[in-house]
Amino acid sequence: MVNMTAYHTDHLNTSAKIVKCQMSLEDSEASIRAGYTGDLLWTPTQRTILFSATFYGAFATVFYSGYLADRFGPKRLVIGAVSIFVFVTMLTPFVASHSYGLFFAMRILMGFGEGFMFPCAGSLVGRWISPDEKSTAAALYTSGRQIAASLTNLIASELCSSSLKWPAIFYLSGSIGIIFLCLWTFFVSDHPSTNRWISQREREFLVANCTPKKKVATKVPWRSLFTSKALLAAVLSNYTFTLQAAMMQNFLPSFVKEQLGISLHSNGFFTMTPFITQLLFKNIFGNLGDYLKRTKRFSNTAIVKFFQTIASVGSSLAILGLMFIPDCDRPHLALIFLFLFGVCFSGGIPGFYTSLLCIAPAYSGTVTSLAQSFGNAGHMSVPLILTAIIKLNFFVDYRWRILGVFCFLMNCISATIFLAYGSAEIQPWAKTMKTSKEEKNTGEVTELLKENSSTDGNGNSDKQ
Repeated sequence: MVNMTAYHTDHLNTSAKIVKCQMSLEDSEASIRAGYTGDLLWTPTQRTILFSATFYGAFATVFYSGYLADRFGPKRLVIGAVSIFVFVTMLTPFVASHSYGLFFAMRILMGFGEGFMFPCAGSLVGRWISPDEKSTAAALYTSGRQIAASLTNLIASELCSSSLKWPAIFYLSGSIGIIFLCLWTFFVSDHPSTNRWISQREREFLVANCTPKKKVATKVPWRSLFTSKALLAAVLSNYTFTLQAAMMQNFLPSFVKEQLGISLHSNGFFTMTPFITQLLFKNIFGNLGDYLKRTKRFSNTAIVKFFQTIASVGSSLAILGLMFIPDCDRPHLALIFLFLFGVCFSGGIPGFYTSLLCIAPAYSGTVTSLAQSFGNAGHMSVPLILTAIIKLNFFVDYRWRILGVFCFLMNCISATIFLAYGSAEIQPWAKTMKTSKEEKNTGEVTELLKENSSTDGNGNSDKQ
């Protein structure tokens, strides 16, 4: 797609180590250099700016998208957002080949849709998932990001090297989006009470155990929301979480190519490693977190703090190791740190993310919107930092290490604040009359369902 060899950095003051790596790249021209050529002559700065375009668009919609999802239902909003994705993706090969400016504008348009996705998902979780299953649910429905990132990196590197070239990536992605739209429209409903695909027993369980969003709260307690220490602690953790996610998803291929001298074919394997690891361990940690809740041995707050500490401390140390230890002579050491990053980073799902879903279930869409607003700031921080370093010619050779140190410091700050103020309990300002009533009935309904399950002789599954 982009010709990575059309621009050089002779004007930069390179260290001896960097020069050695650049020489190794030139020596393996047949296996590396040819793989990174393309027909789009964009400068490194232009490429970096493109990565931030979607986040500009998301900023325009993410703050109020959760409120709209809570008020009017998330199903139709997701249909609109994914329709934008499909439209932009299908037109990308044509637009990118003719106009950089128009392509940048279309990426912003895609961001408008992106701003709705996670707030809508958060609103849907509040309607469908009981408190004791939220970590598992969060791990499951966010797994799509890891599946997409890992498979896209692997498939994209192969398609770019094939006769189909880079446009095939976007046509394939757009087609998958169309399939998703059909499935979503047919199977998904805003609330269990209106879903035709579940049994009556499942419907009664979900209605009794999950906070309903119809006519519960029409006025959002904005002041309490913005002054909640528990919410702000989770929001700051989300900033750091998405900061690292953006670095891995958008810039890991560039790091692997520039710093480690990895060929295009191997690049896909390196960049998919942390996402495959996350896909596995986030679901393990999510189920483990919910299991610990059911045992009642630890409080819900203690559980989310434990997992968030693993996420913050472990992932920051893994990033530092990745940025400082592997080089073009020892590139495969990077796989160790990428694996460790994926394991530790997964703790954020039963950590701060579960906290976001638990502290205000009646306003879960609004809360997720607020968190995602700061998350978008984390996404934007990475390209802004890299662009500033390149433009100012400020330690350009060490830009990845500077970014790694910044992630480490932000993890230290967010982990400390979350340990002090993080929570997984419904906050007093977030309790409604219906919520309080349902909390009293939850235990009775659960016990009744267990009794029915033990005497059910029809062979029907009682798992919800």
